[in-house]
Amino acid sequence: MVLPGKNPERLLLVEGPDDEHVVKHLCDRSDLTRNFDIVQKGGFSELSKSIPVELAVPGRLALGVIADANDNLASRWQTIRDRCERRNIILPRQPVGEGTVVEGRPRVGVWLMPDNQHSGQLEDLVADLIPEGDIIWPLAQKFVDGIPETERPKPVIKAQVGAWLAVRASARPMGSAIGTGHLNASASAAASLIDWLKRLFQ
Repeated sequence: MVLPGKNPERLLLVEGPDDEHVVKHLCDRSDLTRNFDIVQKGGFSELSKSIPVELAVPGRLALGVIADANDNLASRWQTIRDRCERRNIILPRQPVGEGTVVEGRPRVGVWLMPDNQHSGQLEDLVADLIPEGDIIWPLAQKFVDGIPETERPKPVIKAQVGAWLAVRASARPMGSAIGTGHLNASASAAASLIDWLKRLFQ
């Protein structure tokens, strides 16, 4: 078996370290064998620029892209779609709710955080993994919402998740919180992402 990080045939592009760590920990907590490499691109601009290059790598069987929708899902989608068309890979006009996968050589998959349908980012998905009834989450939200608007961190969801993580018994990043079970890796949001990875890489 090819070890994770040693497989140029199957590659997942992500924006940064948080995305990579969340994906790795979700894979570890599921029944998904991680048979693909993950490469951080240092933000959406560099990620999108690299898509045509990565699509042209000889022997590549599957290429995945995970990016934040941020405040303009349609614009992000169109940018990725344009980059794929440069290599004659035609994505649908709109992202598929359960994650887009287009068969071809290579197979191409795109996931726009949090759910391919709404504006947002990785932290929105992570917030959906906070266990139901968690007593700290509403307090973290209230704390951030109570900061004067001129001083309130943006985006708010990122600050809220950061505040929630900071008061764990041992403060930890998002990926590690999945590994320790503080975040629910069986939540529907996580299951949808894992199912997309399975369809793309296995």
